[in-house]
Amino acid sequence: MRKNMEEYLYEKIAPYREERKEKGMEDRKTYGGIFDKRTLLAFYKLLKRGTIKEVEFPISTGKEGDVFRGVGKEGYIAIKVYRITTVNYKGLSKFIDGDDRFAHIHKTKDTIIFVWAQKEFRNLRDFRKYGVNVPEPIDRWKNIVVMDYIGDENRAAPLMKDVMETLKNEMAYEIIEEMKKMYKAKLVHGDLSEYNILVWDDRPHIIDVAQAVPLDHPLADELLLRDLKNMVRVFKKLGLEMSVKELAKEIGVI
Repeated sequence: MRKNMEEYLYEKIAPYREERKEKGMEDRKTYGGIFDKRTLLAFYKLLKRGTIKEVEFPISTGKEGDVFRGVGKEGYIAIKVYRITTVNYKGLSKFIDGDDRFAHIHKTKDTIIFVWAQKEFRNLRDFRKYGVNVPEPIDRWKNIVVMDYIGDENRAAPLMKDVMETLKNEMAYEIIEEMKKMYKAKLVHGDLSEYNILVWDDRPHIIDVAQAVPLDHPLADELLLRDLKNMVRVFKKLGLEMSVKELAKEIGVI
C-alpha cells in the first residue's frame, strides 16, 4: 500500500484513534481497535476502484464495528467497518451455519468477519428486492460494507431509540409494513428493535441486517419470536397495544 494512502487514512481517524499494539502481531497494529493493516488495505482497495472518494467522520460505534460517513461516486455514503481483531467466532458462526446461501464458503477464525460482511451485503440486497426500506448496498471488500447514507449534509438519521418521544403511533404501522415485506422476503432480521431502526423523513429505515437468516434456518423461529416481542414492546411505547400473536398474524406468520 502506498505510504501516502496510509497517512491519509491515519489522518482521517486521528481525532478518535487510540493506538495500541496487538501482542505478537506487529503487522496488525490497530487504531481504536478497528484500523489494523488488513482493514487499511481494504480501504485502499475501495478507494482505488472509486467506491470511496473520501472518508469523513464516524457516525456510530457498535459491538462489532464502526460506521463512517464518506463521499462516493454519487454523494454521501455510509462505510461500515467490521473489527477483525476482536471478532467473536462462535457468536457469528451460529448465524452463518445453516444458511444455505453461504454453505459453499469455507470460514476460519481469520476469515469469518469477511463472510459476515458478505452476509450483510447479501441481506441488504435480498431485502431490497422485496421493497424493504434498508440502505442500498453499494460495494463490499473484505470487512468493509459500503451502503447508501441515510441523512443529510448536517446530520445522520437518528436511531429510533433517540427520538421515541417525538414519534406517533403511525410509526408503528410503518414498521409493521416493513416487517410484512421482510417476511415476504423469507428472511428474519433477528435483532429488530429501536436500536436497529433509523428514522428519517417520517419513515423507518431498517439497519444492521448481517445476522438476518432465512426462514428455514435452525434459529429462524427463535429469532422471529424475539423480533416480535421486541416490536410489541416498542409499539406499546408508541401507543399501540398489540400482542405477539396479533403482530404475527398481521405480518403473515400465522
